[in-house]
Order: sequence, then structure tokens, then C-alpha cells
Amino acid sequence: MINSLYIKDYAIIDELAIEFKEHLNIFLGETGSGKSIIIGAIDLITGARGDQSLVRKGKERAYIEAVFSLNTNLKSKLAAADIEYEDELIVSRTIGNRNSIKVNNHSVTLAFLNTLFEDEIDIHSQKDSQYLLKTANHRKLLDIYLNDEKALDDVKAAFNRLKKIQKEYQSFLDSTDSQDDIEYCRFQLNEIKAANLSADEEEELLAIEKKIKNAEKMSNILTIADEAFNGEDGIKERLYEVIQRLNGDDAFVEISDKITNHYYELDDLFSQLTAIYDDLDISAERINEIQERLFEINRLKRKYHMDIAAINDYADSLAVKITAFENLNDRIAEYEKTINEAHAEYHKYASILSDKRKKAAASLREAIIREAADLELKYFDFKVDFKKGDISEKGNDEILFLISTNKGEELKPLNKVSSGGEMSRIMLGLKTVFGRLLAIAVMIFDEIDTGISGKAADAVGMKLAAIAQKTQVMAITHSPNVAAFGDSFYEVSKKTTADERTSSIIYELTDTAAIKTIASMIASDVSAVSLKMAEELISSARTRKDENR
Repeated sequence: MINSLYIKDYAIIDELAIEFKEHLNIFLGETGSGKSIIIGAIDLITGARGDQSLVRKGKERAYIEAVFSLNTNLKSKLAAADIEYEDELIVSRTIGNRNSIKVNNHSVTLAFLNTLFEDEIDIHSQKDSQYLLKTANHRKLLDIYLNDEKALDDVKAAFNRLKKIQKEYQSFLDSTDSQDDIEYCRFQLNEIKAANLSADEEEELLAIEKKIKNAEKMSNILTIADEAFNGEDGIKERLYEVIQRLNGDDAFVEISDKITNHYYELDDLFSQLTAIYDDLDISAERINEIQERLFEINRLKRKYHMDIAAINDYADSLAVKITAFENLNDRIAEYEKTINEAHAEYHKYASILSDKRKKAAASLREAIIREAADLELKYFDFKVDFKKGDISEKGNDEILFLISTNKGEELKPLNKVSSGGEMSRIMLGLKTVFGRLLAIAVMIFDEIDTGISGKAADAVGMKLAAIAQKTQVMAITHSPNVAAFGDSFYEVSKKTTADERTSSIIYELTDTAAIKTIASMIASDVSAVSLKMAEELISSARTRKDENR
């Protein structure tokens, strides 16, 4: 509930502070005294938009502060936002040249403020019909009345499963290659397979290529060695001449033998060089084959920007992709079967939920018609209209509340019915049902009794008192019949400030003052008769409230 409200420099209000009570708080006062302005301030403090135009003329900013009692719902929202709390919730708002919103001294956004008081405070006026007139809320309201979490959870789970498999299927389709892509994959795979690449082969070919280069080098060395050893005036020929000259001379036998040994060693070394060259000798045809093969290997490595091992791995992935494409129809059939099964499961649970909603709708119709009868709406009729819509996690029912206010009149959407006293009573009857279900902490009615009097006004007052048994209710009224049901009374009036400006003020009335004010609503000139009538209205109202508690 709202415990207190402080307003400064807002609209025509200079400064005022007020403490509210439980149950039914009645606001009295002449038209234009500022009662609706106070309700507007509550609307702002709970999330309505505001701008500079709301600031009292001549002032830089307006300031509003309210203190609320905490309940479980508010505590959980504050905890989720890491906002500390103790026994109360203090919300302040500054509008003007410096805007700010604070919750328990923590700066917050307007969006958070709306979320904080969502389903906590409901304001009804002739201009503002709140959640009941929004057709988008009708399904939610019916589900709250139904109160079957399992049925809703079953539909939500089935919907999520369906969406999940549809998302997987779409991802599969998005990742599937086109026919042209697959043809190119086949071309690449055939090219790689035809190359028959092997890392070992490349190493062997490179080794042979190295030998070919060594063979060219050895050929040059062998030519030089042959000329040095065997050529004219070569080493061998000179050594042979020396040996021949030394032969027959006993003085040089030992030297001649050593030179002869070197002669044959040189001949042997030349033979070894020749053997090495012969071993390196590769035919021109084989050299061409090796070079062509190495060229092909290097071409593929450059083309795919990979080494041989990676190219072979890539070929394996191409084969997998091609196989998957060839099995595409089978995969599509599997997905479609799974999707159809998920659809069937969803519609099964959606149908169960829809049947339960229709039964609840019949019960809801009876409950609302009873409320309407209490409010002197004799020919009122109510119906929940069902149409099949798009599937969602809430089912595929499109829900619309239809009403009729006159006998034989066609049922029309709730938001198409004209406003006025009759509409005010209709909204009151609906809020009696749904406000209780939604566990709204504060309900505010701005002149809900407009256009009604007598027995109908008496019924409205009784209904407000019934709601106020479990919910804090604030009501602006000009009807003495409605006012009589109040538990607390506040009068709003205007005064002239020291700077000769008009300002609204509010103060709580004593029982005696309340009787006098209600008497003035019965007759403009307060008399003993009107005072007695006021006392009788209040006494009768209190007796009836006690009987219904």
C-alpha cells in the first residue's frame, strides 16, 4: 500500500504531504480543487512519463516522494536489482531542469519504475482504462482466472521444442551446399584423388632431385679429375715417367715402391669417383618424370594453400560433404517427420489448454455478470470470444472480451463501448474480479461514479468497500452514496499562497468533518436535515460493510 505522499512544485500544488490508511480512502472536494492532480502525482511516481509542463509556474523542478509498504513481489524485484530494502520502499522523482528517479536512494530508469509497480498499482479514470481495455491482456487475464500452470507449462514446453527443431532444420538448410557447390567439390575431389598425393613420395622425389643436382656437380668434378689424372701431362703420366726412371737403381727402390703405390692409389680414387658418378647417373626421361611430378605437387599445394597432409584431409572432408548432399533428401525427410511430430504434440497441448480456457470462460462470465448485477447493470452480458490465431508459447487462442449493456444489444469488444457512468460500473465489476486475482496492492478510481446516482451509486460504494477489504483503495467521488462507504476521508481544496497564487491543499477529515462534507454534497446549504441524511448514509454503509466482512 501507499503509506504517504509528498508533493512540491507540481502543477498547481505548492507543497503538501499526506498519509494514507488501509481499506477505502475517499477524496472529497469541489471540481478543479486538485484531486486528480494528486492522483496524477501517484501515477508519475509509479512510472508515468512527465515533462517540464508539469512543473509549477515559476519553479525549476517538481519533486514527488512516496513511501510504500513492501510485499513479497516488490522485495523480489528489489533484490533482483541489487537494491537494499528494510521495512519500507521510498520512491522519489524530480521533473524539470534536472530529472531523476530514485528507489531507496538508488538511481533507476523509468523502465525499471514501470516494471517495479507493474501489477501493483492500478489507476482507473474516465480517460485511463488501464489493462482491462487492452485486448492484448485478455488472454493473460483469462489464464490468471483459469489458474492452471501445468496446462500453460505443457504448451510452452511443446512450443519451445517445436521452435528448437525448426531452428535446427533451418540451420541445416542454410549450411547445405547448392548443386553447383557440390559439383565443384566433386571436381576438387577428383583432382586430388587423381594426383594420388603422398608425403613420403614427395620426400623421395626431393631426395632424387637432390641427387640429380649432385650428379651435375660430380660430372664437372670427374671431368676435372680425369684431365688431372689421365690427361696429357697428367699426374699419372708424370708419375709413370718418374717410376720408369727410378727403376733399376737400387738406391731408389724404396722411394720407387712408394711412388708406385701412390700411382695405383690415385688410379683407385679415380675409379671411386667414376663409380659415384655412375651411381648418380639418371636418365633424361626419369629426370623429366620427376620434375613433372614435383611441379604437379607444388601446383596443388599452391592452389589449396596447404601441405600434402592437409590436402588429403581436405579431400576427406569433400567426400563427407558430397555424401551428405547425396543423402540430403533422407535428412530432410527426417527433419520434416520430427517437425510434424512436434507440431502434433504442440496442438495436442494447445487444444487441452483451449478446452480448459473455454470452461474457465463460462465460469468467468457468470462471475462478472454477478458483479454487474450487484452494480445495478440488469441487462449486462459478458462473453469471452475465442478465435484461432498464430501459435505461441501461450497457445493459439486469440481472446477478446465482449460485452453488451442493453437487452437484445449485440455483444461488442470491451474497448468499443462508450464511456460514462455505465462504463465506469462495468470497469468496477471487472476490476473486482481481476483485481482480486492479480493481487493488486493499490487500486485508484478517479470519479468512477460519474453519471450515476441513487441505487447505482450505492452499489458502486458497496463494491469499492468490498474491494478495499483486501486492497488499499483510493477513490475520488462527488457522490454522497459512494463517499459514505469510506474508511478514511480527505478533503482537497484551494488556498491562496503568500505570493498571491493558487495552490491545492489536502487534509484528513475527522468523522464529524466528514459528515459535514458529505452533507454539503447532499445539499449545497448544510442543514440539520442534510447532516442527518449524511449520518444515516455513513451508518448504513458501515453496517453493510460489517455484514459483508
